[in-house]
Amino acid sequence: MHDESGDVARANLRFRQVVEAAPTAMVMVNSRGLIELVNTQTELIFGYPREELLGQSIDILLPERFRQQHPHHRAAFFSDLRPRAMGSGRDLYGRRKDGTEFPVEVGLNPIETDDGVKVLSAITDISARKRMEARFRQVVEAAPNAMVMVNKNGLIEMVNPQTERIFGYPREELLGQSIDMLLPERLRHQHAHHRAFFFSELSPRAMGTGRDLYGRRKDGSEFPVEVGLNPIETDDGVKVLSAITDISARVKASEKLAQHRDELERSNKELATFAYVASHDLKSPLRGIFQISHWIEEDLNQGKVEAISGHMSLLRGRLRRMERLLDDLLAYSRAGRLEGSVSQVDLGKVAQSIFEMQAPPAGFSLKMADDLPTFYTLATPLEQVLRNLFSNAIKHHDQTRGSIQLQWQQANPHYYEFSVIDDGPGISPEYQERVYIMFQTLKPRDEVEGSGMGLALVKKIVEAYGGSTSIRSDGQRGCAITFTWPINIEERLMRANPAQTSL
Repeated sequence: MHDESGDVARANLRFRQVVEAAPTAMVMVNSRGLIELVNTQTELIFGYPREELLGQSIDILLPERFRQQHPHHRAAFFSDLRPRAMGSGRDLYGRRKDGTEFPVEVGLNPIETDDGVKVLSAITDISARKRMEARFRQVVEAAPNAMVMVNKNGLIEMVNPQTERIFGYPREELLGQSIDMLLPERLRHQHAHHRAFFFSELSPRAMGTGRDLYGRRKDGSEFPVEVGLNPIETDDGVKVLSAITDISARVKASEKLAQHRDELERSNKELATFAYVASHDLKSPLRGIFQISHWIEEDLNQGKVEAISGHMSLLRGRLRRMERLLDDLLAYSRAGRLEGSVSQVDLGKVAQSIFEMQAPPAGFSLKMADDLPTFYTLATPLEQVLRNLFSNAIKHHDQTRGSIQLQWQQANPHYYEFSVIDDGPGISPEYQERVYIMFQTLKPRDEVEGSGMGLALVKKIVEAYGGSTSIRSDGQRGCAITFTWPINIEERLMRANPAQTSL
């Protein structure tokens, strides 16, 4: 005959052996909350010998502030018997015999016995884990860049002070919100796809390799960022810790370096041109002076005193040409420096004054638009541009009567567009690029007074302030030279010299 009582005894023994060998504290209580069974780990963790626990209320292992609510929680468990974690969503604490508290996790399991239903509690001391979490949070809090942890759904679960500073949000406005709020709107529709891809292949990586990434502040402004992604294993599943670095300063430095590189390349080209000028254009009047000096010497030796006057006139002409070349070269070297004081310019009055200072022939006139703007700008470089354009139009005209027009329009929100239009002989299309080169003229200098620097100077000044120039002419009659000029030149100057606070 089968001995059922023996089977039960052996089963009870195995159950007690399993409980005793468990790596966590195991405590079994009855429906009244009295302790009926504990294991060695319970004694080690709570500091009680088991004889001081058996028959006592489970409340002895709880901090006093939790004891009042515990009977209610126990009754709720017995009314709905099933295995579960105790205190889900709340921090739980145990209390040792010496009164100290420590964080715990508790799993509850109903056990059917001959004496009715019991509850077997598995209690784990998570102090070490909590210390690790606290250290992790301290590291995140102290990180020099923004740290944002999100879950699989893209909801923000943790941020640090740098995140608040960089993005302009207090953390209470970030926690629980979608990470998309930190992205420019134009990039948000793609982000869910990128996040799903990251969770499908978990590994530390840089986000958006090969693409320009931008963050969005609370005020709506955008800024360039670098983002590093790291998967973090937690009890609630995998999270993603993002390290976000504001690289605005680096991008500005890179842009500044590129600007300096472009300026250096331009300077090198100008230096090469100057070398050409020094060996040709500057030597030419010197050769002429040398030759004239021989003529004068020959005339003196031959007693032809009356011819010396003509030779001296030629000599002075060569000297004036050389002086003009040197002056124009100096003006070109100084042109376009982003410096000076900003003043209000009535362009109509300024243009009329510049035209009159050119002492144009009686048959020349200046026609201007009635609504030329009055605005704040650097007066001197703008006057240099107009002076050279007016001078060129008068100097290269092929008739005794001529007309110059000054027209304008607002090209875009940032630039005015001005056009100086003459009715002279024009510039053939094949020469329109050449006229911007230093010391280039379309006629011999003996025919036209000038160094060939006018349009080169205009181009350099205009481009220094972010503008552009263009020529429109059929080469038969008339020429329009157009240039753009910044409406807010103070903004341009501040970008060129961020340390400048006032002009």
